[in-house]
Amino acid sequence: TGPYENPEVLVIHSDVPIRSSFLSDHAVLNWLYVATVRSLLSNLHAGVISDCPHRERLGYTGDGQLTCDTALTLLSAAPLYEKWLRDIADGQDPVTGHIQHTAPFYGGGGGPGGWGCAIVTVPYFLWRHTGKRELVDTYFPHMERWVAYMEAHSENGLVVREEEGGWCLGDWCPPEPITICEPFVNTALYVKQMMMTKEASEAIGESETAAMLEKRIEEKKQAILSAYYSPQTGSFIGDAQGANSFAVDIGLGGERAFNNTKKKYDAADAFDTGIFGTDILTRVLFERGCADTAFHLLTSTGKGSFYNMKKQGATTIWENWDGERSHSHPMFGAVTRYLFSFILGITQEKNSAGYEKIVIAPQIPDGLNRASGHITTVRGEIAVSFVRTEREMDFYVTVPQKAWFTYGSDCEYELWEGENHIHIDFEE
Repeated sequence: TGPYENPEVLVIHSDVPIRSSFLSDHAVLNWLYVATVRSLLSNLHAGVISDCPHRERLGYTGDGQLTCDTALTLLSAAPLYEKWLRDIADGQDPVTGHIQHTAPFYGGGGGPGGWGCAIVTVPYFLWRHTGKRELVDTYFPHMERWVAYMEAHSENGLVVREEEGGWCLGDWCPPEPITICEPFVNTALYVKQMMMTKEASEAIGESETAAMLEKRIEEKKQAILSAYYSPQTGSFIGDAQGANSFAVDIGLGGERAFNNTKKKYDAADAFDTGIFGTDILTRVLFERGCADTAFHLLTSTGKGSFYNMKKQGATTIWENWDGERSHSHPMFGAVTRYLFSFILGITQEKNSAGYEKIVIAPQIPDGLNRASGHITTVRGEIAVSFVRTEREMDFYVTVPQKAWFTYGSDCEYELWEGENHIHIDFEE
């Protein structure tokens, strides 16, 4: 307060360079990208990915694993995540397989699905981004112990508890009180992470483990169907707080459950989901070709919206949709990765790691006519920009090697190293 001269503000964080960019003709998406980068950087200190830099300041496995893919996409964060992964594994109970809620462990609450799964998701995404299969080899025994832990804490096929006297959260921080029940969330997340573990086991030749996981995945799916699916409505738990998207994401509910979700969120004025549901719902919509609905939610203006944060002057992502607690929690920013993997379409084939087989497959929603961005992969920089008018669309794509471009159902091109220009005339 009072008179001052030459004020200086220093932003301090671990040495993790920004290796991406994003700019579009929609202010909320631009804000989301910048706010997510700021939120991630403000939580990178001393080799730990923290939940917030000012209050709890702990390496929460839930927050860190949820934003892992996003951080690896936007930042040069692989070395830091490899270090943090060692902290996660170091804190695992060698007998039960339990993963602590914070790493390094310093107390804190969480749940077995969204927090403990860090021992699966972090090495999985590191492998996918860097191509380092040795990460899977090293941490696969830890993944197996975590799977055994989840089985030991299940009843009637559902994950129902964690350590005695401990927390057992499902989803977290929806805009209204939680109604999506914990066993449903934890079991659905467990199935998804067993799918990741199965993919990793196949990559390193652990065929017996892959077969065991396939059997267990089907058992858990049946338990979810029996306990939570309504044949009358075609929804899981009435699609409370994105429940259908949790199920659709693991192959349950079919077109009926997905159509119920699409109809619900087409009419919604904001997200009603927590940290995991927001990410899963957005991805499920994009994966099934409903970019318009996903874009509608990302740019919505109701209570559970990024617009609401931006409107109130936020420069980082809030812990709660209403700003009640921390104003620098990156967890809701996990969806920022989809600006790159779906809207710009920068991705890789399913059987590819380290961007060995690059695919550019943009999904351009109505209402977005201009966007550009890049990420820096282990193969080099990948950049995509597009401009759309009523009559035509132009894509400019730069790739470090041969790649494949797809747009819509009938537009496919082989891309060559360097800059590629693709022109689409809508009148033809």
